[in-house]
Amino acid sequence: MKARKRAASSFSSAADDKAPEKTAPKRPPKVQRGGIVRKVCPASTALISVISVLALGAFSLFWSGGLSPAGEEAMRPRAITPLPVPRVSDLKQFKGEHRERLFWGTYRPQNYLGIRARVPKSLLAGLMWLGVKDGRYSLRHTCEESDKLSRYGWLRHDGTTYGRQELLDQELSLTTSFLKSWEDGCGYGGDWVVRVKVEALKSTDTSEKDDQPKVQPSSVFFYIADEASRPLSFWPKGKNIADAPFVGGTASEIGGWHFHVHHKEDVAVSYAGLRNNHMHNLTELVTNALITQGQLVGRLQLPDNAEKHSNIAVLQISGVFPFEVDLVFLSGVDKKRSEVKSRLDNLTGPKLDERLAQKEKEFETRFEDTFKLGERKKERTSPANLTLVKSGYWVEGEKEIEVGRAALSNMIGGIGYFYGQSRIAIPAELRVQAPEPGNPDHWLYWPAELYTAVPSRSFFPRGFLWDEGFHQLLISRWDRSISLDIIAHWMDLMNIDGWIPREQILGAEARSKVPEDFIAQYTSNANPPALMLAIRGLALSLESDLKRGRAKEEDKDYLKTIFPRLQAWFNWFNTTQSGKQPGTYYWHGRDSKTVRELNPQTLTSGLDDYPRASHPSDDERHVDLWCWMAVAAETMALVARLTGEPYESYETTAEGLKNLKRLNEMHYDMESGHYYDYGLHSEEVKLRWKEVRDPNTGIPQRILRRVVLKKPELGWVKHFGYVSFFPFAMRIIPADSTIMGHHLELLTNHRLLWTEFGLRSLATTSSVFMKHNTEHDAPYWRGPVWMNMNYLILSALQGYSQEEGHYKSTAGILYSHLRENLIRNVVDRYYESGYLWENYDLKSRGKGQGSHPFTGWTSLILLIMAEMY
Repeated sequence: MKARKRAASSFSSAADDKAPEKTAPKRPPKVQRGGIVRKVCPASTALISVISVLALGAFSLFWSGGLSPAGEEAMRPRAITPLPVPRVSDLKQFKGEHRERLFWGTYRPQNYLGIRARVPKSLLAGLMWLGVKDGRYSLRHTCEESDKLSRYGWLRHDGTTYGRQELLDQELSLTTSFLKSWEDGCGYGGDWVVRVKVEALKSTDTSEKDDQPKVQPSSVFFYIADEASRPLSFWPKGKNIADAPFVGGTASEIGGWHFHVHHKEDVAVSYAGLRNNHMHNLTELVTNALITQGQLVGRLQLPDNAEKHSNIAVLQISGVFPFEVDLVFLSGVDKKRSEVKSRLDNLTGPKLDERLAQKEKEFETRFEDTFKLGERKKERTSPANLTLVKSGYWVEGEKEIEVGRAALSNMIGGIGYFYGQSRIAIPAELRVQAPEPGNPDHWLYWPAELYTAVPSRSFFPRGFLWDEGFHQLLISRWDRSISLDIIAHWMDLMNIDGWIPREQILGAEARSKVPEDFIAQYTSNANPPALMLAIRGLALSLESDLKRGRAKEEDKDYLKTIFPRLQAWFNWFNTTQSGKQPGTYYWHGRDSKTVRELNPQTLTSGLDDYPRASHPSDDERHVDLWCWMAVAAETMALVARLTGEPYESYETTAEGLKNLKRLNEMHYDMESGHYYDYGLHSEEVKLRWKEVRDPNTGIPQRILRRVVLKKPELGWVKHFGYVSFFPFAMRIIPADSTIMGHHLELLTNHRLLWTEFGLRSLATTSSVFMKHNTEHDAPYWRGPVWMNMNYLILSALQGYSQEEGHYKSTAGILYSHLRENLIRNVVDRYYESGYLWENYDLKSRGKGQGSHPFTGWTSLILLIMAEMY
C-alpha cells in the first residue's frame, strides 16, 4: 500500500501517517449519487494527534478490560475494527421510555408502507396492492419510480406514534394511517394499527360525461412476517370475525402477539401462510402464490392455506371500492387476556376515527408551534404588510404550509432502521488474506445497526453520511431526541482509524436496491463532515443553556461521550485528506487513469461530477474541503471547551483556516475575484468517438474516449460554481470585506449562478456547463439547482444581513429574493408533479428532476420557509 505523507499544517505540526489510496468504482448513470462521499473535518495539531493516541490507548484498555483482544479479534484488520470507546447509542437517555417509544415504526422506507421494530430480528409488516405495469398486473410493494404513481408520500408523520400517507396509482387512491397505542395489558412497545382506505380517483378526462369515480373491484394485501423464522399460528376464521385473531405468535421483548383484521361484510378476505428465511423477496413470494393459485381457479387469489411452519402470513382484502380495513397488532396478549377486547375496540371502527382525528389535530398544532408558518400567513395578509406582499417578499400561504407539512412528514416518515454488515473493499495487495474464499474482494464490517433518515425512498432508501448532516438540521427542530439518537448511531459506525463508511448498505433489503459492484466501501474515501453542522447546533444550544443555568446533564453526557469519536473523525480527515502545501486539503481517491470521463469525478466530495482539475494529482487543493475543515475545527473547539477537554489546538486550527489572507493565498484568483480549486489542469479536454473492436467477438464498436488537446499545467481550476461560494456559505469572508461586496455582485449575475428558481450549481461560463461526463452520465452538479447548497448560502446571507457593515442591506435584499425564488419553485413543482425532487432543472423552467420523491435535503425548504438556519 502506498504511504502518503501528511503535510504539516501551517497552523500546527503533525506526524506522518499512511492513507490508503484506492479509487472507488464509477457508479452507473443513475446510481451516480451513491458516490456520495462528502466533505470532512479540518486538521488539528501534533498535540491533538498525541492526545488522540493517548485517549484511544486508554479507552482501548477500558474496552478490553486492560488486556489486548485475543485470537481472531487480535488478527482483525484495522479497517473492520471498531473504535474502542463507549458507544454513544448505549447512553442511558436512549434506553427506557425513549427506546420503548420508538420501538415500532414505519422503519422500512423502501416500501410503500413497511413496519418493523428497532431490533435486528423483528416482525415485519407491510402493504401490497395490485397495479398495472406494461399492460400486466403487478404487485406494488417496494417504492419504484417505474411504477409511475401520480403521487405518494406522508402528509402527516410525527416520528413516533402517528402517520398518514396517500398513494395515487392510476385510477386508485389508497390512504394509509398508522397509529401506536399503549394501554393496560399491552406488551413492550405497545399496540399498533394500520387503516387502509381504498377509493377511486375522479377522472381527469374532461370528455367524461360523469366525473364520479368508477366502481370496480380491487385487492390490497397486508403481510406480517417473522425475520427470526419463528412459526406462526393461524386461525383462519379470524379473517372474518372482528374480535377473533387471524394469526399470532411470540417474539422476544413483546411476548405473545395477535394480529386482527377488522372490516365490513362487503369485502372478501383470503390468505396464505408461507415459509421463507429471507425477507428481501417478499414481492416475488406473494406473486408466485397468486400465479400458482390463479392457474388452478382462474383468478388472482391467495389459496386460503398455510405451509407447514409458516413464518409469513399474507392477507388479501378484495372488494369494490370504496372500502376500508383496520389491521390491528396486539402485543403481550399472553399477559392480560381480559384487556384484549377493549384494546381492540379502541383501535378499530368509530373509536379509531376519533383517535386518528385527534392525532391529526395534535400534529398540526405542534407543527405550527414549531415552525410558526401560520403566524407568517397572518402577517402576510395584514394591511401593514401589503407593500411587502406586493413586492413578493412574503410567500407563505396555505399552499406553502401544506408543502411544509409534507416535507417534514416525508423526512420523518422516511427514517429507517437497518441491521447488517457493511462490505469493505480489501486493498488489492492484501486480497490474498481475504477471510472468505467466496468473497475475495471484501471484508465484512462488524454487525451493526443504523437508525437514520434516507434521501429518497424510491432510489436511495439507505443511509448516506453527508446527507444525514443536512437531514438533522430539520429533524433536530422537530424532535431533538430522535436527532441525537440518529447521530449516535452514525458515530458508532466509526472504525479504529476514525473512518465511517459513507454509504450504509445494511441487510438484504438494502442490498436489493444497489448493484452488486457498488456495494463495497473504500476506507481511503471521505465524505463531507456535514454532521458537524448538526453537532455544532447541539453544542451551541448547550452553551446557551449553561449560561441560563438550565443545562441538562444528559446533554453534557452526550457531548462527553461523543467527543472521542469526533476527535478520531477529525484526525482521520486531517491525516488522510491533507495536501502538499501546509494547511491545505484535497479529496483523495480520484481516478487519474480514466479515459472515459471528461473530468474525473470527485465522488468523495459529495459533488460527484462538479469539475475539478482535469488531471488528478497530489498537487490539488480543494476549497470546499478547506471550508469544511474550518467548520469542523470550530465545532471541535466548541465541544472540547464545553466538555472540559483541551480546546486550544482546535481553536488555533480554526483561526488559521478562517484567516482570509491564508485562504486567499491558496484559493483566490485576484484577476477574476473568484475562489477556485488548484491543480494540474487543462481546459482543452474533449470526449470524442473512437471505433474499437470487441476483443471477444471482433465486432466493431463506437465508444466515447477522453482526448487531451493541450498539456495540463498547474494553476487555478477556473470553473465557477458552488465550490467557489463555500468561503461565503461557511461565512469565512468577513462581513466588511470588499471580497464580500464582490461576492454579492457575483451572486446576482445571471450568467453565473442566479436563476429565478434558485442558485444553479455551475456557471454558464464553465466549459462543462450541462455537459455529460461520459456517454451515459448526464450532468449532475453541472447546472441543476440543489437545495442543500442554496440553504447554506441563504443561511450565510441572513447572517451577513444582521452584521453591521456596508453590505448589510444588500445581503438582506438578496436573501429575500433568493428565498422567494426557492419557495415559489418548489411549491409550484410539488403541486404540478406531486413530489419534492432531487434537484431542479433550468432548461425546463425549474422542473424537478432526478430521483423522486426526494425528501432528504430538499425538505430543507421547510426551514427556509420558517427562516430557521
